[in-house]
Amino acid sequence: MLYLASQSPRRKEILKSMKIRFRVVPSSYQEKHSSHLKPHELVLQHSLGKAKEARVPRTARWILGADTIVWAGGRALGKPKNSSQAMKMLRIISGKKHQVLTGIALLDLRTKQCWTGCEVTQVWIKKLSAQDMRDYILRTHPYDKAGGYAIQMKPRIVRKIQGSHSNVVGLPRTLLRSMLRRTGMK
Repeated sequence: MLYLASQSPRRKEILKSMKIRFRVVPSSYQEKHSSHLKPHELVLQHSLGKAKEARVPRTARWILGADTIVWAGGRALGKPKNSSQAMKMLRIISGKKHQVLTGIALLDLRTKQCWTGCEVTQVWIKKLSAQDMRDYILRTHPYDKAGGYAIQMKPRIVRKIQGSHSNVVGLPRTLLRSMLRRTGMK
């Protein structure tokens, strides 16, 4: 059994589609955005923190932590707290390319080993008018989505991607499968 230290409905969907037995658990980890860290270091730090601070049963062995950020204009775009922040984020990425990074950490509590990895996907967003952005925010409610958008939701604002689609959704399948194979879990 894998314990997922994330409340993300998208991560749950991805694990279900991979036919991995898991249970969602809370984590007391508090994300801190450090400006001195590179984007891949930041998502790895957060994913490992989430896994280490997960509240799991005493019998738990495997814990998965994950963190996704949108990196645009030399900074991390987190989850917008309101429509004003969502508009600002959409303005930053409109008509441009950015990166989506997801860090994952897999802890084995029995052996005290940890496997980490980071996936990077290049994403190009369509040029959006102010009205397009307002409509998008009203239809998608982007407040729990890094960068203020969701690649899987309509209306589609992503023009193209280079890399893992599931990474942009929130959990890179290929990287996770590879880590699970290395651990002997799957």
